[in-house]
Amino acid sequence: MHFILRRIMENKKKVIGYVSEKNPFTDRKAWSGSIFKIREGIENAGYEVKWICSQPSSLKKFLCRSIVKMLYRHIKITYNRHYCRLSACSVNKEDYEGCDYLFVACNSCLLPYLPENIPIILYTDATCHLLMGYYWKKNLPLKTIRHSEACERAGILRATLNLRSSHWAANSVINDYGYDPKKTYVIEFGANIDDHDLVPNQLNYVEGECVNILFSGVEWERKGGDIAVETVRLLNEQGIRARLFIVGIRELPRQYERLPYIDYVGFLNKNDSEQYRRYVRLWQEAHLFLLPTQAECAGIVYCEASAYGVPIFTYDTGGTGDYVIDGVNGYKLPAGAAAADFAACIKRNLNAASLQALHDGGLRLYKEKLSWPAWSRRFREIMEENGMG
Repeated sequence: MHFILRRIMENKKKVIGYVSEKNPFTDRKAWSGSIFKIREGIENAGYEVKWICSQPSSLKKFLCRSIVKMLYRHIKITYNRHYCRLSACSVNKEDYEGCDYLFVACNSCLLPYLPENIPIILYTDATCHLLMGYYWKKNLPLKTIRHSEACERAGILRATLNLRSSHWAANSVINDYGYDPKKTYVIEFGANIDDHDLVPNQLNYVEGECVNILFSGVEWERKGGDIAVETVRLLNEQGIRARLFIVGIRELPRQYERLPYIDYVGFLNKNDSEQYRRYVRLWQEAHLFLLPTQAECAGIVYCEASAYGVPIFTYDTGGTGDYVIDGVNGYKLPAGAAAADFAACIKRNLNAASLQALHDGGLRLYKEKLSWPAWSRRFREIMEENGMG
């Protein structure tokens, strides 16, 4: 009997408590869809997932946000200890029962207020140190900077394992916060599109025909929308028929509304089946993906481009280097590159041999490390390596 019970316990799945304000079983929008996909990835790695809701009441959240805004100007709410303590206190303590581990995504400052007796896995795409002056352009008061950095440091040091979506972020955990490099790992995101819709793009470019270039981004300025438009204008000026399909932004800048080489699609909600299908078709009909982004922690859209085998042209910035490898699935241009440089790079590769090589390289890279199945395999390896399998 004892032997049977021991075997049952050995085969029983470990339970991971997923601490999140958003429901990882139903919310497909939170953190660009990653909260949902990560939960699937953990389950596919062989663990049972239990949602631990850390959502404060609307009234408490409003009051806390208002107070924090007065005390710490321009601070992101999740980098404030008062709000994180409120979130932790909002958890039903009974929800922790039966959890072998806790998992927290994109909210490191929450960790110091979680139970001390349960190991915690922290997974995110940046650190406070990296975001200062990069994503966060405002001149933050010194008081705000110190508060945010202290919260970040406490969260990172509390984690049992620190997982990051790029070497850029992982190196910051080690170098800027002094965390153990042996407990710091890189595990790239996957594509936030359903597996059955990830059918490789079979669209072949024929010289002389129009080249379809896709641009996808919600923040026009940060994603380099003006550079993308100018790049396509230059290609047309140089005799290459090119059309830019713009998706993500809610309103196209007025100066671009009547340009003949612009096809404005707008914002598409993946939770709406018709809009989701339109988004998938755009990938299936694209020859190239152009994203001259000024700041990028990881870029799930790079995973989606590689899943369809669409060559990528972007900047070498942030965590991009783990998702776009020069000559494999696209090219990264230096930060000072102009639209003329992007046009020249695209022009050099606008031939059947180069496009096919980048297409094949993208599919290979997607299979190896830019898919959620690859994420699950890597997550399992990391957990087993640390005796948490």
